[in-house]
Amino acid sequence: MQPSLQQIEQLGQLEILDEQEISFKFNSLWKEQTTVLIFVRHFG
Repeated sequence: MQPSLQQIEQLGQLEILDEQEISFKFNSLWKEQTTVLIFVRHFG
């Protein structure tokens, strides 16, 4: 299932934390260059 453009834009507005707990907008990861995002879910 492919996300809609609206869903991607909403996702990009989320505030996330980096490893030093500094907050930034998720879309900053793909503003400057093409980016591949991989989400891994841990069960257990």
